[in-house]
Amino acid sequence: MLSQTSTERSRFPEIKGVHVSVEAPPKPNALLLEDDSIDRTEIKVQLEVMGFSVFDVTTTQEARETFDLRDYSLVLIHLGHAPLESLEICRQIRAISTVPILMITKREEVVDEQLALSAGADDYLTKPVDPRILASRVTQQFRRGESQRAPRKTLLTWENISLDVAEHLFKIDDKEILLTNSEYRFLHLLMEDPHRTFTKEQVLTAVATLKDIKTPVESYAHQLSSKIKRNGGPNVIDVVRSTGFRLVKTSEN
Repeated sequence: MLSQTSTERSRFPEIKGVHVSVEAPPKPNALLLEDDSIDRTEIKVQLEVMGFSVFDVTTTQEARETFDLRDYSLVLIHLGHAPLESLEICRQIRAISTVPILMITKREEVVDEQLALSAGADDYLTKPVDPRILASRVTQQFRRGESQRAPRKTLLTWENISLDVAEHLFKIDDKEILLTNSEYRFLHLLMEDPHRTFTKEQVLTAVATLKDIKTPVESYAHQLSSKIKRNGGPNVIDVVRSTGFRLVKTSEN
């Protein structure tokens, strides 16, 4: 005789004198990466009050190991002392999962909302974290669910160049051009917000890996600009003196 599941049992009417127990649904899991102990505790407590089972860690290594152990409904990331690592772990998680990611930023830190979104985050929060805003952003992302998240623009264009974010393809007219990971990240950053000037520090944070963080940001700009022009593309990367880099139209050169 087959045993009845808890869902099946819950459909039967209660019989006087007989107690039928129904198991509560499992809590959704949230991964919290935060290196500030006070903020980590406050955010963890609020998430638990909202009904999450929270797994909090302080390093990217712990985050990678913990992420592989179970399914998550939400990931929150902030590393004030290692901004490059926070972007890197965001990229790594996004490469293998569609789980909603919230990046926590701070005004005086180099990682801002644009860098967070370019790395694969779905939304961001600014410190000091307002509990009401945290609850609203978390609820919004959780309700959307992994398959219901608002689609992001996947084809970015500027002049005669295009970047297919979904396929990781870069083209000049109809010609496909291979880019290194750093070149791709640099161009993605500029093309996602083409009217903004990014500082050298922001570009380096967005494009560098932990191995080549000492590489001058000018090297990335020169390498990418040369490759575009060598393959018949326009001079689209403008160096703004004492500020940083931005995209420029041919008519402005």
